[in-house]
Amino acid sequence: MPLPGQGVVPSGSLYQELTSATRRAFIPRLFIQIYFASPCLFMLLGNAQKAAGGLSQVTIPVQGNSMVQGQFTGYGGGFNSPVVTPGVQNAQFPLCFWVVPIPLPFGETIIQATDREISLLKARMNDAWAVTVQNMAGLLFSNNTANTLLPNSYIDAFDNGTNVAVYGGINRNAPGNTSWQGQYYTASTATGQSGNVGFTRKTMSNSIITVSDKAGNESPTSVLMNPGDFATLNSDFVGTETIFTRPGQEMSMGTLVRSSFPNLNVAGVPIFAEHFCPQGTVIYQNNKYTNLYGSEDAMFDFSGFYSLVPLGQIGQQGVVVLGYNVVSAKPVSNAIVVGVVNPSSTF
Repeated sequence: MPLPGQGVVPSGSLYQELTSATRRAFIPRLFIQIYFASPCLFMLLGNAQKAAGGLSQVTIPVQGNSMVQGQFTGYGGGFNSPVVTPGVQNAQFPLCFWVVPIPLPFGETIIQATDREISLLKARMNDAWAVTVQNMAGLLFSNNTANTLLPNSYIDAFDNGTNVAVYGGINRNAPGNTSWQGQYYTASTATGQSGNVGFTRKTMSNSIITVSDKAGNESPTSVLMNPGDFATLNSDFVGTETIFTRPGQEMSMGTLVRSSFPNLNVAGVPIFAEHFCPQGTVIYQNNKYTNLYGSEDAMFDFSGFYSLVPLGQIGQQGVVVLGYNVVSAKPVSNAIVVGVVNPSSTF
């Protein structure tokens, strides 16, 4: 409804007369207010792998023990007979299926057949995508093992057995399975300082070195931090910014100067602010081994609309279906750091 008594719009009987005879100015676009972007999910979806049917649709053979033994020999060239040592087992992950029903009521079909400004059906279809990716992004940073219908996450994939003992059907804490453990640190352990009060360039570098060394000297692809934790690290960069100008260039309000950074870079590893990452937790991920697997038969697929007449109702409904899981084939290449404290953060 238009607002009476605002600006040049009168109130009372004059307002009633105007509303009866005047068409409102209307912006024919829907502005969404409620969703958040997720850099890590964007990266996962951009590099998604295919998965098809079968039991445990994503099955990864993993080697956790040496399968042969070496030895030094002498002048005679003798050696012990080889021993067959099993070292391979399967890590198995099912796809999880997310559905979003889409209603199309009879009255809406008739009323919006013509003269519509905003198509509610189109808005619902767009919202099905938005609701889905918001759910996916949130689940990446929670322990979902208590509900077998939910997909795996960074939290269970990168754990060292402290909170999630069994991952992909393999018990990390069983003898011979320590290689299947991810990396899990408190902030003071990862940064090399006690009483940690948030990351600086130095302590972030220390943590990347720690994680890379445990991963066989392979650095993570990226680091994900809550915006509050990211802001503390960013403040350590801002104080050392240098702005270069050309000789003779006049500095004015129109001069383009970028302050701060869209992402930070320490030791060649990009660090992103991720809304869905819990504050106090930092995720180190290696996307060589950690991927989103999507179903070939249900990757944001829409069923089409079907009549509700058999149910005694004039109308239609359809459903968007997504089958996926997030899987790490080498948990030790990733890490979780917890207990980061930022007392000055306002986030």
